[in-house]
Amino acid sequence: MSTAPNPPRPRSWLRLQFSLGTIFWLMLVVGIIMAWWKDRTSLDERLKKLEQMYAPTQQTLWGAADILGAPDDPTGGAGKSWCPAGTSGPDWVEVGFDGAVPATKIDLYETYLVGCVTEVIVIDGNGDETSIWKGADPTTATVARTGLFAVPVPASVKSVQRVKIHVDSTNRGSWPCIDAVGLTTAAGKTAWGTSSNSSSVYAGGSLSATSKKATWHGLW
Repeated sequence: MSTAPNPPRPRSWLRLQFSLGTIFWLMLVVGIIMAWWKDRTSLDERLKKLEQMYAPTQQTLWGAADILGAPDDPTGGAGKSWCPAGTSGPDWVEVGFDGAVPATKIDLYETYLVGCVTEVIVIDGNGDETSIWKGADPTTATVARTGLFAVPVPASVKSVQRVKIHVDSTNRGSWPCIDAVGLTTAAGKTAWGTSSNSSSVYAGGSLSATSKKATWHGLW
């Protein structure tokens, strides 16, 4: 009895050719997907930048940024001064400057409800803190609801880079706002704050702020 011939076996080079072709097509598909995803991500980033440029932003009043720069809110009613969230407890605000200043006095421009400062602490460029004043704030309000509290800096403090101000309006029923903080030298030159951090702010805004503009890298 004759036996049926065995079917021809596929040649190994055909299997190798099929495998290489499959890998090639898979690589092509993956490359197309990656290119599409990269273009989509880039487009999303450009759209976000456009949205940030042209979308209207809500301006926060009495916030952390409103204590920066020179005084510009003499009555406290314009929303351009820092104001704590409440009126029944202690709060604090810390103001930073671009560099250490050999200040001889700290000028605190109080507004709306003056006479609420309880302590003034200065921090030098090394981070060393010194309490230079603590007690009952002697500032009295003018007709415009503003007052200047000039706190002398002791000779032992050679420079000031940050000022921390503690306030307390307990039992006074209103908000102790601070319009600006200045470092004044013996020559009469004044440096104004460029950054701030605080325990709370009116209307629940950001607790910190800076007046330095962020670097713009362009749209594309």
